[in-house]
Amino acid sequence: SCPTSWTCSRVGSRRVRNLLRALRGGRVVDATGRGVTGARVSVVWGTAPTPEIGRRTGDDGAFQVGLPPGSFRLQAVTDSGGSGEVEVEGGEGPEILIRIEP
Repeated sequence: SCPTSWTCSRVGSRRVRNLLRALRGGRVVDATGRGVTGARVSVVWGTAPTPEIGRRTGDDGAFQVGLPPGSFRLQAVTDSGGSGEVEVEGGEGPEILIRIEP
């Protein structure tokens, strides 16, 4: 049987389990709380594999990332060299907020 956080399927005679990823939204903001356009957001550490390579934020600093259950550290880096990190739990949850430090 499969835990609820996994999907199971058969490949040949073995059972294969794949993590379910939840699409999470987030924002990258500066010290004043304004959205940061064009920041690169990536998963730099995690307890489960993620296929996410990296995302760029939109005009309002918004991004989306797919995270399976587990713990993860996300990093945002701006073109001017500012950066910020946050640790989050994967799966469904509230909006992720990454604050850029100059």
